[in-house]
Amino acid sequence: MSALPETTAPTPARRIACPRCSTPMRVLSLSSHKGQPVTVEHCLDCRLVWFDEFESVQLDSFGWVRLLREMEAGTSRPLAEAQVAHPACPRCAATLKRVQNQSRFGLFAALECPRRHGHLHSHSGLLAERGLVRPLGVAERQALAQEKHALHCLNCGGAASAGDDHCSWCGTALVVIDMPRLAHSLRLQLDGMGASPRAIGHATAWPCRACGSALDPARDTQCGHCGHIVVAHNLPDIDPLLEAAEADLAAAADIEAKRLARYPSTRRPRSSPPASTEAAARGARRSMLSGWTPLLMIQAAAWAVAVFILADLHWPGRDPMEALRAQRLGARPGSAWALLPAWRDLAPGDRNGLQALRRGLFAVHLRQLGGEHLPATATLGQVIDDTLPQAARHRDISGRWHAELSRSLKPDPVANEPQLGDEAAEFGGRLAPAAPNVWIQSPSRTAALWALSVQNAGSFTIGAQKLAVRIPLNHRSGVNWRCHPARGANPVLAPGASVTLFCRTTVSPSDQDDTWRTAMQKLRSGEATDLQWTDEGLQTPGGFDAVTDRLVADALKGPSGPSAKPPRLTWGERWSSLTTPRRHALELVGLVTVFAVFCTLARGLGERRAVIAALAVGAVGSFVAGRGEGAASVLLVGMYLALSVLLIFGFAFGARLYAGLFFKRFA
Repeated sequence: MSALPETTAPTPARRIACPRCSTPMRVLSLSSHKGQPVTVEHCLDCRLVWFDEFESVQLDSFGWVRLLREMEAGTSRPLAEAQVAHPACPRCAATLKRVQNQSRFGLFAALECPRRHGHLHSHSGLLAERGLVRPLGVAERQALAQEKHALHCLNCGGAASAGDDHCSWCGTALVVIDMPRLAHSLRLQLDGMGASPRAIGHATAWPCRACGSALDPARDTQCGHCGHIVVAHNLPDIDPLLEAAEADLAAAADIEAKRLARYPSTRRPRSSPPASTEAAARGARRSMLSGWTPLLMIQAAAWAVAVFILADLHWPGRDPMEALRAQRLGARPGSAWALLPAWRDLAPGDRNGLQALRRGLFAVHLRQLGGEHLPATATLGQVIDDTLPQAARHRDISGRWHAELSRSLKPDPVANEPQLGDEAAEFGGRLAPAAPNVWIQSPSRTAALWALSVQNAGSFTIGAQKLAVRIPLNHRSGVNWRCHPARGANPVLAPGASVTLFCRTTVSPSDQDDTWRTAMQKLRSGEATDLQWTDEGLQTPGGFDAVTDRLVADALKGPSGPSAKPPRLTWGERWSSLTTPRRHALELVGLVTVFAVFCTLARGLGERRAVIAALAVGAVGSFVAGRGEGAASVLLVGMYLALSVLLIFGFAFGARLYAGLFFKRFA
């Protein structure tokens, strides 16, 4: 009979101290399903087993038989007193935490490293994890009493009374070994692993402890002669079962060895790699930067393609007229006038279009002066096409202009009385004072002269060549005057400047006792400040052009006028100008970049958190991309959101594949 794989001698490099008694633990090298030995640490004095990570689920039948033999040998030694109240991880010294893990056999308790270096099991806890024990019930207690066996704890061997459910020494629940299930777990997988083995394996002879009849505890739960149940409450009770399992496993090992000798090409179990191979593997992991190298190489190649495409592009220039039409009007009143010279240069022969543009800009300027705010997206093209919102258009531009003049021209009360000179000579020197700076012709009293000093309190330049002013009266028509600047005065009145005007009027005899007297009374008392001004030159040939030219000059001198440079192409216009292959290449570069970012997030935060973060970003991006389309916005947002979800889950699948191929392999 071939021997089973022996337990190797303790390896000094792997030896660790017991978390409870601090003595070196015995190192066991046990066989596993992977074909490579698994190293497990066992403390005989404390009856504790330490597994690194997932070693407990990797043991095969050979390994379990050897581990059970080792655990059985420890039962003959007294349980050591616990020297550490809170045992620590033998790898990182972190305090082990008590956990309740779930298996298909139920809950089982264990001490686990919070950093996932491994977990610590007691003997009974390890058997409970594999489902190899069952609670100590009334029938088991009666059977042990009939056998005259004292009740002991399976974990520590401490004595217990008949009514106890837990050990008073170690606190472990009182259990007994489930012999049929243990036998079933140690069998080779030769018959589909039925619920209870009946044909394969050797029968185990075990005398009934009540009547002495032979029975098989691996298949029988009670004696067929007297009905006494089979109870194994100590590890030495499973000796017959382990001997039978060793015989079956040894026979199977002989059969496998003969098969491998007969068929040399059959795959053999992998052995531990030599030191040189392990060193080469470590070098490969270092060269792969723990799996990041392929992703970095793909990302570098993608960006190289993007740089090559962008460097080779010649962006088409924008049509000058289209660029001018796309210029924003600006928020400052009159700032759009600075665009008029550029339009005049681009369309020098279009006089009708130029005149229409002047009127449109004039209307916009007047509405801005009145306190109206244009939309931030209003452009010169909308003024040319007369498609501005209704609130920004106004047809009675003359009336609006005169209203702005009345708000801007204010009498200057500190001005000195002017010298009449030639103005008085035209009246023949026959002038009599009627009010401050007002004279009436004597003796006919049919004409009057007013020397008025005014200041431009507005924000635009005013031409004072042909102005008319009216003194309004309550419920009357008022007195109208025609004005011209004094000799030698500047007829162009800049913002903040002052000028002296000589105004004339004709006074009919019928109005002298009523209208004229009331107007003079207002001038004497200083109430005539709400004057109504009219620019009569606006209606003369070329007068409108002169007014708008002054506004253009103001705008060109303004600090916040529109930029003379044409606006750059938008990203949408640049994207639409690309050819289809270049567009697809840049889209691929973008996808690769986003995939690299997602892999980084999944590696750092975890796949679930990375998906949640990506879904949040995708929801915001879908809303931004789909809004602004009216009733179709809901459909567009939904479509973009669905595409984002599909793309994100595709990234998650790709990141999982990449992690399996590189991260886990070269970590």
